[in-house]
Amino acid sequence: MDESAYVSNIQRFCVHDGPGIRTVVFLVGCPLRCKWCQNPEAISRTPQLMYNPGVCTQCGTCADNCPEGAIGPVDGTGVVTDRERCKRCFLCTELCPFQARRISARSYTVDALYRELLKDAVFFKNTSGGITLSGGEPMLFPEFCYALLRKINQQGIHTAIETCGFARWESFERLLPVVDLFLYDIKIIDSQEHREWTGQDNRLIHANLAALVDRGKDVVVRVPLIPDVNDGGQFNQIVDFVAGFETLRTIHIMPFHQLGSSKYGLLGQDYDMASVREDNQERLAACKAYAESRGLQVSVGGSGFKQ
Repeated sequence: MDESAYVSNIQRFCVHDGPGIRTVVFLVGCPLRCKWCQNPEAISRTPQLMYNPGVCTQCGTCADNCPEGAIGPVDGTGVVTDRERCKRCFLCTELCPFQARRISARSYTVDALYRELLKDAVFFKNTSGGITLSGGEPMLFPEFCYALLRKINQQGIHTAIETCGFARWESFERLLPVVDLFLYDIKIIDSQEHREWTGQDNRLIHANLAALVDRGKDVVVRVPLIPDVNDGGQFNQIVDFVAGFETLRTIHIMPFHQLGSSKYGLLGQDYDMASVREDNQERLAACKAYAESRGLQVSVGGSGFKQ
């Protein structure tokens, strides 16, 4: 069993990731490499160093105490870190007096995370809300997720998983008894284009969706709408694919945004889509209209869950 897992964020009072008021847990580790990812700190399975030069006073504490000599000198905009020499001991994050250096994720045991989430139980019960596991990709950690969600289910709290769908079916099968709702991403229908934009083929994703539907699970398809990637003909293909499932009647259009773009700089990474515009209302309206024409209920942004 996975006795622990890394969590990059616990986000409370969410209303777009399942019914009611929810707490969303972002596990780290993802099999895809979507070029538009807004949670780059959740891609790696292990914690990463995040450095914000905007709050760094260049006091030198980190450089003086780095056991690998991977930090320094000051370059005029902040303190330089040789990320190849860095062994990620994260001593610098503990010593930084201004939290300019921080760790991207922390480890939780099932019991510790369960206790943390149950702090919000009153909100769940008063709004028919619950817990949503996101990421990253929760399906990479089926035993950890099963143990956690089983305990939450036993409290009568609604559970959901947001997934890219790229995982062994055995992982989904393990979680079927303890997941009330799957929020299931479909990004691109064409297999080659899916590989180009995400790094993986999509046949497994489609097969797992079909299997979930066959098992009678509650599934909502979500489409991250990316300008000039899948907001034209590709979106119509996605809608046609979803409409082909008799019991899939809801689709969420998740408009592209740049809220997470600054995280790439904190991680010392380049972001290839920094100049991409956010979705305009005309394009969103056209996509919504086409999905509705195929008989689907459409939510822009992920709200509108049945209470």
